[in-house]
Amino acid sequence: MSNKKIEPKNLKEQYNDKLRVTSLNRQHLEMKEGKDYSEVVFIGDVHYGSKYCNVDKFEKMLNYCLENNIYVFCMGDMLETSSRHSVGAGVYEQISPQKQIETMIDYLKPLADKNLILGYLSGNHELRAMKELGIDISKIICKELKVSYLEYAGWSLFYVGNQSYSIYSIHGASSATLKHTKFKAILDVAKHFEADLITMGHVHDIILDSSEFQRVNKKRKIVEIRKAYVVVTGHYYNYGGYAKEKGYSPTKIGSPKVKFFGNRFDIHVSV
Repeated sequence: MSNKKIEPKNLKEQYNDKLRVTSLNRQHLEMKEGKDYSEVVFIGDVHYGSKYCNVDKFEKMLNYCLENNIYVFCMGDMLETSSRHSVGAGVYEQISPQKQIETMIDYLKPLADKNLILGYLSGNHELRAMKELGIDISKIICKELKVSYLEYAGWSLFYVGNQSYSIYSIHGASSATLKHTKFKAILDVAKHFEADLITMGHVHDIILDSSEFQRVNKKRKIVEIRKAYVVVTGHYYNYGGYAKEKGYSPTKIGSPKVKFFGNRFDIHVSV
């Protein structure tokens, strides 16, 4: 019998675990057959495990992406993860957190196996487990699926054809409840980050906008006009619960789809 001790990783190795945080999530996207673009669906605020989760629409979106080889970026609050300290009665109504984790892995694994998941954010609902127990359930999911984990917010660089696109994605923390205040929340984020696309979840709405700005291209030594986009990324939460209790307006369920073109710099966003 061996006397060799089994020891955990040292603290330095634990801290440098590449799944802990990805500083720049670089992804090479294939263009669709016969097309000059790649497509990405930004899916978030699913709240799987809640009795208000619209499971049917979530499953349809996943199957649509899988069948059509469309990339997916997960925007956080994929799980409900209610605790005794959460608002409302969710802790008593939800599917067990263990089952939530296992089922979400099962849902996403076919996409991950085809390398269609570009990144994964944690949301404030997943952070409940970190605050209560010190367990990062989003990290566990990403490790199982072997996909890039960006924690609560992070940068991505997508390469499509001869183009590259910078994306800053954040789950969000705004308490906004009106369309214009939700829009202001993502604009407040965008003013701090120079990205081709800013995506934000959390506020349970789909909002799209773009603007043009000038910048100096130092390599080509010219002034060029660049277009930047902001997208609030939707949800899969049926109207009810605390939203109904507080008189919030029902909002469209679903996810935005973004086309990144490979032969020219261009982004198209649709719902």
